[in-house]
Amino acid sequence: MDKVLRKRVEVAFDHRRIITDAVERARGKLEYTTLAAAFCGPEFTMTDLRQVYETVWDEELDPRNFHRKIIGVEGFLVPTGVRAPQQAGRPATLYRRGPTTLLHPAILRSTRPTP
Repeated sequence: MDKVLRKRVEVAFDHRRIITDAVERARGKLEYTTLAAAFCGPEFTMTDLRQVYETVWDEELDPRNFHRKIIGVEGFLVPTGVRAPQQAGRPATLYRRGPTTLLHPAILRSTRPTP
């Protein structure tokens, strides 16, 4: 996907536009839905979830602000009560996807698409 978006590889017909539109739609949906959690396993850390956003949005997010925004959305995540084993540092809390499907408030990316 990255090679196509950055024009490092040729694609036939209007496939670049189709791929670009699909990626932009996914990026937009991450702002107002819980779609990102679907790309994580049944139990995941906040870092795992943040990495989904960073990968799809192609931008680095501040971990503290991301955590605050995600926790602020009622029903997005449900803590499992278990901590993930870590190699170093404090073990991270494990979460699972909650019942909410729409984010309010939305979690907006800093970069917007250019027309």
